[in-house]
Amino acid sequence: MTKKEKNKSEKSYLEETTDKAGEIAVHYGFLVVKPPQITAEDIQKAKHFKDFDHYEDVLEKIALTRWYIEEKLDLEAQPLAIHYKKPIPGHPIKKKSGMEMYGFEIMGSNKSTSEALLLKCALAVLEEHGYTDLFVDINSIGDKESMTKFERELGNHYRKHSHTIPAKIRQEFKKNHHLILKDTRPETLEFRKGIPQTIGSLSENSRLHFKEVLECVETFDTAYKIKPSILSNKLFASNTVFEIRKFKDSAKHTSKISGTEEEEGELLAFGYRYNHLAKKLGGKREVPTVGLTIFVKKNLETSKKVVIKNIKKPKFYLVQLGSTAKLKALQIVEMLRKHKIPVYHSITKDKITGQLSGAEYMKASHVLIMGQKEAIEDSVIVRSINNREQETVSLTELCDFLKKMGKNKD
Repeated sequence: MTKKEKNKSEKSYLEETTDKAGEIAVHYGFLVVKPPQITAEDIQKAKHFKDFDHYEDVLEKIALTRWYIEEKLDLEAQPLAIHYKKPIPGHPIKKKSGMEMYGFEIMGSNKSTSEALLLKCALAVLEEHGYTDLFVDINSIGDKESMTKFERELGNHYRKHSHTIPAKIRQEFKKNHHLILKDTRPETLEFRKGIPQTIGSLSENSRLHFKEVLECVETFDTAYKIKPSILSNKLFASNTVFEIRKFKDSAKHTSKISGTEEEEGELLAFGYRYNHLAKKLGGKREVPTVGLTIFVKKNLETSKKVVIKNIKKPKFYLVQLGSTAKLKALQIVEMLRKHKIPVYHSITKDKITGQLSGAEYMKASHVLIMGQKEAIEDSVIVRSINNREQETVSLTELCDFLKKMGKNKD
């Protein structure tokens, strides 16, 4: 088998066509893939995690993680960002009539920017499908240390206050204490007063991770609030969990919502990090992963097929240096997408060497460099890879500058 044939064989999981959601995913750096088939062994293993399967997607997560391990995808460039249609083959949950379901995963990255990239991409997909007045509910369950501390505090609260709830409900909570965090029945109101929250038990590392995610969300110009009642599967998940909803009342659409406000709009997307699943399935090491699911109404315009190889290849590679630049990088990616200017990026990477190597590997003609100075000044350095000539361009002029550059080259 030739090297070319081998590469083709190894990439056989890639899709050839997609739709508008996939086109946006490609712009954000995701590969459009054919998801793996759920096996009988996957179904058997899923039974161990069923009690805490809040989003009924544990089968999918098991199949994806097994696929990543079996196909040795850790040998690919990391992180591996994938996009696929849902439900995946073999999943018992069927797609609702008139709806489309999409999955996004970033596998092999612990970085908080992975959550930010997923959220930004999801918001772009939803807005492209006509959804407005969106907001994000977000929470963190932390790492293993955080969860152990939280379980202890929740158990103490239960022992002190279980007499305030009926015997039937007590039996429910004995099996799964976490149910009380989502409960809204009047009979549990007294019990829920002063109940521990997961973010109150976060370890220092988990607190820092959550802080970084929130700093990214702050830049999105999208309303958000920390919501303690949204949880992920404590048996294999960790850190961030989030939902994207649509406001019932558009008048409430502000840049930030009070953490005490109870807004329950239509659920359009959910996601969470699940770093520990690979080892739970028998893997030798953890595969840090964060995934997201989107629900949208089927639309003839956005459902049109797009041949992936015909999607315009980027000439530019966005490089960011420093925390402020990283926060602005996602805004630049979205701004360029709206102006139909494709761009490569490595937002989940920090080191400049890795990013510049990526630019050369992807055969970009120019790199767009944003350091701390440029981030403060709202500008980028546009540098030619061939002759190293460069020019500083303001963000307000960047799209026109790159379009003009593209025309000159054509």
